[in-house]
Amino acid sequence: MLRTQRTVKGRDLGAQVAERLARELFSGRYPPGSLLPKETELTESFGVSRVSVRAGLQTLVALGIVRRYAGQGTVVSEYRDWNMLDPLVTRWMVEFADPNIDFLNELFEFRESVEPFIAAIAAERATARDLARIEEAFNGMERAVNAADGRAFDQQALDDADVAFHAAIYRATHNIIWSQLAHILRPSIQLIVRKTNASAAELNDTLRRHRALMECIRLRQPQAASDAAVQVMNRTKADLGTPGRSGAHDARQDQQFRAGFPNKNQEIVR
Repeated sequence: MLRTQRTVKGRDLGAQVAERLARELFSGRYPPGSLLPKETELTESFGVSRVSVRAGLQTLVALGIVRRYAGQGTVVSEYRDWNMLDPLVTRWMVEFADPNIDFLNELFEFRESVEPFIAAIAAERATARDLARIEEAFNGMERAVNAADGRAFDQQALDDADVAFHAAIYRATHNIIWSQLAHILRPSIQLIVRKTNASAAELNDTLRRHRALMECIRLRQPQAASDAAVQVMNRTKADLGTPGRSGAHDARQDQQFRAGFPNKNQEIVR
């Protein structure tokens, strides 16, 4: 029994080491290609045994976050090698990656690339229940921004509703991969939403773009939905201060879009 208790305690300490190192790695303190401190330094810094340090490092190796070389040390892997779909990694992403603009840019580039395509598919396949979920999430965003009693907007409620909005669009594709991806990527979407909404000066503009996307999906307009998703990403790109995949924010494209998005009372095109 004593041996079992010691083993469990050792595993717990190893998990704590992995957690503390993850905070440093996801925040950008140790960028890809850099060396982590030696085992002896980590042992002294964390106040645990060398066995616990090795257990923590092995967890990070298994997740593709670091690589260990005999006689050379532990090297941080490139972001592309990190197992982003692992639940532990996605949790660390949300909790620790906020200060790391390079990491945020990587996440945003993925969303910028796929979400216009996702929106177009959703416009073709969304059911009445899907549309209700998208609208419910949008209404939650609207309530958070425009509090009825005049108080400042509810940041947490806005973040949650924004994440639910995008997740509902992923599910509306009725593709098993995209639908699962919405669940798996929820933490990474949440991280970007939290960062952008926290720094956005024009929340009403954010709402307008999301409403336009919702209406294009409701009206069964795949190309318009794709274009609307691009505009949502442009708002996110401006708030993050990142060039993204397609370069600087295109104000002229925004003006064209603003003039042409569908009226919310327009009949659904079947």
